[in-house]
Amino acid sequence: MTSYSEEEFEQRKWTARLRSPIPAYDRLLENEFKTAEQHRVEIALSLGNMLRFASREVPYYRKGLSQTNVELAGRDPTKVLAGLPILSKLDVQDNVAALQAKKLPPRDRVAGWTSSSGTTGRPTRVLHSMSGARMYGLLLQRGGRWFRLDPAGKAAEMRVPEQLPAPDGRGKMKGNEIVRLGNWPYMEAFDTGPFAGISIFTSVEERLEWLRHERPDYLATYSESLEHLGFAAGNERPVEGLKALVAISEQLTPSMRTYVERVFGAPVHQHYALSELELVATRCEAGRYHVHREHCLVEIVDEDGRACPPGETGRIVVTSLTNFAMPLLRYDTGDLAEAKADICSCNRTLPSFGEIVGRYSRVAHLPDGTLQSVFALRDAIESMPADLMHGLREFQIHQFQDCRMELRIVTRSPLPTQFYARIREVWAKLAADYKHDLTFCYVDELSRSASGKRDVFTSDIIPTADEGPTDSAAPKV
Repeated sequence: MTSYSEEEFEQRKWTARLRSPIPAYDRLLENEFKTAEQHRVEIALSLGNMLRFASREVPYYRKGLSQTNVELAGRDPTKVLAGLPILSKLDVQDNVAALQAKKLPPRDRVAGWTSSSGTTGRPTRVLHSMSGARMYGLLLQRGGRWFRLDPAGKAAEMRVPEQLPAPDGRGKMKGNEIVRLGNWPYMEAFDTGPFAGISIFTSVEERLEWLRHERPDYLATYSESLEHLGFAAGNERPVEGLKALVAISEQLTPSMRTYVERVFGAPVHQHYALSELELVATRCEAGRYHVHREHCLVEIVDEDGRACPPGETGRIVVTSLTNFAMPLLRYDTGDLAEAKADICSCNRTLPSFGEIVGRYSRVAHLPDGTLQSVFALRDAIESMPADLMHGLREFQIHQFQDCRMELRIVTRSPLPTQFYARIREVWAKLAADYKHDLTFCYVDELSRSASGKRDVFTSDIIPTADEGPTDSAAPKV
């Protein structure tokens, strides 16, 4: 449990390092302890504003919102929102132009695109406005405060290269580089401690050696990679002096959390984020995900799109409140979570939901070269010229027990021979390190994971969702 005074004390560690006063950080703190009625009123204002904007400026929503009388949004915008159909990833992919606003609000401007393959196997591209993009750094600081990170400490990250800054701090990393910066990325408003980053495509032994050399206070990387580092360290601690871990992207099951916290000797924290909407929620010490309601609205709904009662598990549907360049209203994330209604035991009053049932994978159990092969195939497909991609609806890469790979394809029309030629060319280059066959398979529908999501990569080698790890190194296939 926490309190306003305790959070205010932690906030001073951050605001003392601000390069210039930014009142928004303190407003975020105040919002964390407002009454339910205050949250309702402020959410209604933000949501009503977004619905009216979308009805005027976004072609995709004009018809649907006009039919529901958007002027009622000022009184009860959640009812107006509930009348809209749920927006799928395929809807976004097929309606990129129609989802873009014709004109932005005064003093707002376009920030740029994000792209994610997500669970459909096709890139989901979203255009962001500056009003939405600015929220990322603000909400990242809120999470840092909740996690009790000291901004003076040293932070480290292990990610795919395009998610790390370049060594000179400009643009994104290219290749398997190592980056060292004087400040934490996205925390430019503060004078923080140093930052170090390394590509996840380096070997686990290299990453372990790098981690022990850098000796950071905080490490952020994929959930499965934390487990992999623990396996690689054997009976030793992966690194001494670590104060906290931030697990990103993949699901962290209870057994994985217990194992990782024990071998690292540090707590594991989590955000819930989507490249399409950035930070959506942050997990508190009581185990709930609190929604950043200044930035978005979350619904937990059943198969018919109706709100789940407290205690039931349903789909996570998110509505953007700050991205006016390409608003996503009732966007289906493909994840599942438990609906909650009462005040969390942590004492924060922001809307919250229970544990997420998301994607699950454990790279520690995969043969060497698997991830590089998967990413190379994805890059080859996603970088294809538009004329070669036109017939592709979805794809999925599956790995069998004998390490063979199968590219499963859902099409709307036959793909040209050049499509397959490019894939075979890429696979031939990979064959030197990953000596296994690749086959193609047309399917009517892709398989779903236990969470209900369609994953780009599936493997028969990965263990079931909560099969607990052991202290011994993972077996190599």
